[in-house]
Amino acid sequence: MDSQNNVRIDLTIADKGSKRMDQTPNDFSIGAIRLRGWQIDRIEAPANGFDGDDTYLVKINYELDLELGLPRMSWFEMAFDFSSASGRVTVIDALPRSGTLANVPKSYVLNRFLNLVPCEDGASAHAHLPAITDRIDAFGIGGPGVRWRHVSLGETGVQAGSYAAWAVVLVPSGETELRVDFRARFDLAVGPEIEYLPTQSPTDFALRLVAPSDPPGLVTPSLTARDKDWSEGSHPSVFICYAHDSLLHKDRARQFGNLLARNGVDVHMDQWDETNRKNWAFWSHDLINTVDFVVVLASPICRDAFDGKLKGTDNPGIRSEALLILENLHTKRDEWTSKVLPVVLPHELVDNISRMLLPWTTDHYSIQQLTLDGIQGLLRAMTGVARHARPPLGELPPSVRKPLSGTES
Repeated sequence: MDSQNNVRIDLTIADKGSKRMDQTPNDFSIGAIRLRGWQIDRIEAPANGFDGDDTYLVKINYELDLELGLPRMSWFEMAFDFSSASGRVTVIDALPRSGTLANVPKSYVLNRFLNLVPCEDGASAHAHLPAITDRIDAFGIGGPGVRWRHVSLGETGVQAGSYAAWAVVLVPSGETELRVDFRARFDLAVGPEIEYLPTQSPTDFALRLVAPSDPPGLVTPSLTARDKDWSEGSHPSVFICYAHDSLLHKDRARQFGNLLARNGVDVHMDQWDETNRKNWAFWSHDLINTVDFVVVLASPICRDAFDGKLKGTDNPGIRSEALLILENLHTKRDEWTSKVLPVVLPHELVDNISRMLLPWTTDHYSIQQLTLDGIQGLLRAMTGVARHARPPLGELPPSVRKPLSGTES
């Protein structure tokens, strides 16, 4: 999270003759819009979707701090214009978009076009909007910036307090910083006898982006790797076995698959094969029996499938895959123990690996972060390349050798 706690715009008023409504020599401050910490998440863009750009989901935390005893604020606006060293930045989508959310909090998830769409599974959502009595409208989506307008629909004026907004931003690849121009406008509910101009001083700041993932690259091959020589031009093949527990789990599974593919692994998973109509049972059967490795992603539904606890007609895909993998483990234990790789993604727990896969007496692979460094252990399990090489065998020192017969120690 990038902190912008010191970014503040003071809202002031002046009459049209440039005389202050207040007799003091300084601007009369009626309140402030203050930015709090921003949450910045790198998004795995769909293949062939946004070539040449990095994509970020930015959560903007802000608050409206109003002085007590002043006329109500009918509306206020805040605007952010983004730019980078390369100049080109685009806001693909933003929340709130338009309308009110009175007594109806909503959750949203990113779809494959990187638009924020409503969803019912709040636990897997990428963004949440609480119930809001004011009307909030967004402007500028599709350009280099976004502007939100809060309009009071009641007699009490725009509500002071904390708010949150989201923006999906395209930035030229490799950029590590965004410049943000921040400005605001507002209006007070005062009588016609008072003529004033709302004023504020725009400000700008640098927004640090999340560092991009490590550049694609292969684990250095070694001629001592077991089973196969993963030399240049050769890639281990992998089938990702996982359950559709939630939208979040599906998204993380795809991001994990993308990361493996970028780092030299020939990955197969259902989300990339949703094209023509097919028999998914035959599809998974053929892949499981032909790939070099089967990665099983820990999750509650996956664990229950391997433990035989799923009943009825739900989750047929993971149930059939689990039965086939267990059958191979039972009949060809020596071969399949090293072929089946239980993996725990950053949002999951080791306890959600089935005991049928022996996560403790053999091995499991906990991915702490979806980066090249985070999957090093898993890649080494596939290539058989140890992190540290065994040194050459030396001689025992004389002090610990057994003396020859008839000699003194």
